[in-house]
Amino acid sequence: MIEQIGTSLYVSAGLFWKAFWALAFGYAFSSLIQVLVPREMVARHLGRPGLKETSLAMVLGPASSSCSFAALSAGRALLAKGAALIPMMAFLFGATNLSPQVAALAWIFLGWQFALAVVVGSIAHVLVMAAAVRLTYPKEMVERARQDASKSSMEGMGDPSEGLPRPWREKLASGKAWRRIGTTYVREWNMVWKDLLFGFLVAGAVAVLVPDAVFQAIFPQGLTPVLLVVVHAFLGPVLALLTIIGSMGNGPLAAVLWENGVLFAGIIAFLYADFVVIPSLRINTTYYGWRFAAYLGAIFTASAIGAGIIMHTLFWLLGLIPEPQAGAVQQLAQFRIDYVFFLNLAAIAVSGALLWEWWRNRRHPDL
Repeated sequence: MIEQIGTSLYVSAGLFWKAFWALAFGYAFSSLIQVLVPREMVARHLGRPGLKETSLAMVLGPASSSCSFAALSAGRALLAKGAALIPMMAFLFGATNLSPQVAALAWIFLGWQFALAVVVGSIAHVLVMAAAVRLTYPKEMVERARQDASKSSMEGMGDPSEGLPRPWREKLASGKAWRRIGTTYVREWNMVWKDLLFGFLVAGAVAVLVPDAVFQAIFPQGLTPVLLVVVHAFLGPVLALLTIIGSMGNGPLAAVLWENGVLFAGIIAFLYADFVVIPSLRINTTYYGWRFAAYLGAIFTASAIGAGIIMHTLFWLLGLIPEPQAGAVQQLAQFRIDYVFFLNLAAIAVSGALLWEWWRNRRHPDL
């Protein structure tokens, strides 16, 4: 048993090593965007629930944070400043599932088909979400939630671009802006390190310690193909709810699930279930009360299931669903001198530079 635990920790460490460069570069990019794009400007363009505003919200999502919990805080600020509900929810989805590191992790752990599905499926997800909101729109509940959001501050999550020059070129030439970028980079890691640690530890433990029979019991295989797709898509968010892993920690576990027979639809739905996990529901309950939090959770669950089914169908028709390979996760966890090694060296250098800017900001606070 001790040997198995050691193996699971080794696999967890290997999976993190495989993904570190994508995380570091992704958080660096997110930090840069957060400093360059004022949140006030984002809110100003999201006041209507139209196609233009919703599409813009998805694109501007990475201007918030790739951390689900920080995105929820930014979403609350946008709602308080007048953003419509559909663009606000599209912003939340874009902040996590359209961040570069999410697609990179999907590619690393699952393959390019999943990375493509995560990006393309975002359209399906938001379309299902928008349709569900339009069919069920609780006007009084939304206005009450907007009032609740307006009463509270960002609790330490102030806009990193505040007080800086407006033109982005002047910001990039500003030492103060780079200190902000370094500080935001450290803040990103501070917000997600527990989620990452838990996610990679769970992935390593499940890959080594959990027998195949457990997966076969949770994810049935002896159903008709159509029913099988629906059931697996439904179980994706359920599993996300039980594992309490957000967007930054669910990639390696998704690879374990894929290797053990979970269908394409279930994996996509699992990856999209960031705002269904218990911590996200708890945060929304604190912001808006349990009724609106439950409404948001139900809409995000339905859209994750719908997007999983749609992407499974589309990729099956195109012949793009790959075949899972036994032992692929443990192969990923091997330490080698390859492209990952050199990308990680570059990521360590970038992290060191941004940590230096963070340290300079601690010595000369300006936030």
